[in-house]
Amino acid sequence: MISQVVLCLFVAATAGQVGVTAQRICNNSPNLCNRTYDSITYLGAHDSPFVRDVSTGYSSFGDQFFNTSTQLDAGVRMLTAQVHAVTTAQGAQEWHLCHTLCNLFDVGKLSDWLWEVRTWLDRNPTDVVTIILVNSDNAKAADLMPEFSAADIAHYAYVPPFQKPPPVPADGASAWPALNEMIDQGKRLVSFVASIDPASNTAAPYLLNEFDFVWETAYDVSNASGFKCTPDRPPSLDASMAAAKAAGMLFMMNHFLYWDQAFGIQVPDIRNVQNTNAWDGEGSLGQTLLDCSGQYQRQPTFVLVDFFNVGPAIDSVDIFNGVKDAVGRTLVTAEVVGGGAGIMEEERSITTTKTLKPCKVWL
Repeated sequence: MISQVVLCLFVAATAGQVGVTAQRICNNSPNLCNRTYDSITYLGAHDSPFVRDVSTGYSSFGDQFFNTSTQLDAGVRMLTAQVHAVTTAQGAQEWHLCHTLCNLFDVGKLSDWLWEVRTWLDRNPTDVVTIILVNSDNAKAADLMPEFSAADIAHYAYVPPFQKPPPVPADGASAWPALNEMIDQGKRLVSFVASIDPASNTAAPYLLNEFDFVWETAYDVSNASGFKCTPDRPPSLDASMAAAKAAGMLFMMNHFLYWDQAFGIQVPDIRNVQNTNAWDGEGSLGQTLLDCSGQYQRQPTFVLVDFFNVGPAIDSVDIFNGVKDAVGRTLVTAEVVGGGAGIMEEERSITTTKTLKPCKVWL
């Protein structure tokens, strides 16, 4: 492998791109419209609906400072959430979004959150969003399908023409469509569910078994030196990048720290988030992006962070995508939020000047 110092955006701008569509803005950039779904890096909000703000009393379980709609407005394009079964006082079962345990932090019904995402998709007709649901109580497709129906979001869902990604051919051609194609077809939501049985969801084929399509780095990291680039899930890959690449799987880079509390409870490590989401330094987002992309010889598909707005997390992903002049984003503070601080300024067209240093990339 030969490496030299060049701007990361040079590689990203040429990877998987077959042209530029100036007439349309896709995921905040015309440069992404003709890129295939799997050749783009998406900024992900870890535990998107679990918000640390005045509405939750600034709960220590909150992973984000802003709600899902604001996350999407600001440029996030991948959302994760934890789904749990809850028995109501009347004995009915509901599917709620809870952080670890529902008696610790329950933010309500899955269908209500999906409605929020659906409403955002209605307002933004040229954007593609991905959801990954952590299936904490082993929900079946029959359990989750009514939640998607109640939110009237299933009509946006993309169903790939394969049950598992096919091996990448020698010419590197992608089996995934370009964003343009997904937008034209009105199929702008990709929905993965962890450990759902694909054989049981013939009525809802849009509920994709995450670990048939996606591999992840370790998610339970509690110190800056703990970020590694090898597969942690699914275990069938046996920590082999080669096996993941041969299978054509999408790469999710988990990049957030937990703060271990008493009784085995973990909360997001807000103490170190400025360093975790930084471009340089041990355990920084930028350095881990470079390390993992170099080892895997391809940029991550998803980069999952806590407190997405803090530091240059958005800028770092833009660099990997070759996006220099993002359009149509809401500008939020890049600082740790507390005491009611919020959106600094709302802009529908924002030009950001990248000041991050050049970096070593793979050629």
